[in-house]
Amino acid sequence: MKIQTFLLMASAVVSLSACGGGGSDGTVAPAVDPNARILAPGSYKLAFSAISTARLEVPISGIDISVKFPAGISVSTVTGASGEITAASITSGSAVQWSPFGSYSTSTRRAYINMITAQSSYRGGQYLNLLFTVGAGTAITPNDIFAMNTGYAPYKVVGFDTATNSSVTMTGKVKTTLEVVR
Repeated sequence: MKIQTFLLMASAVVSLSACGGGGSDGTVAPAVDPNARILAPGSYKLAFSAISTARLEVPISGIDISVKFPAGISVSTVTGASGEITAASITSGSAVQWSPFGSYSTSTRRAYINMITAQSSYRGGQYLNLLFTVGAGTAITPNDIFAMNTGYAPYKVVGFDTATNSSVTMTGKVKTTLEVVR
């Protein structure tokens, strides 16, 4: 099991190393593709990944994020308007199992998502997939999504220290990335 975890983390580091330059605020600039194609109408997912930039005292147990979408993109909610994101639209990533929840505001076109896990080994990798729909008659590229989230950063990353039974804030020690996947 330890070898599988090591290989997973090593592959995450290698795959995330090409994601662009990092900022001192915990962000990783998404790779901007000058030849990015316009997204055809339909469903896509926004894959979120995290990578530790310093030694983490404890595993990550929660990440709070906010991401903005351009006009012409929608996120499915329980009510069809602003509110709770449907369970089918928000899923765990490949690196961690967790209980997904979040909300989407149609007026600000912003999703607010909270990831909480009881898994005791998560320190980085893909942690979330958020499905979204590109509407007909739009001309949106992945770069448009990345540009709206320049400086994208988790606004809180925490872990739980079982020795002291207390939370540890690690926001400045974790960088995050976004990727649009068909």
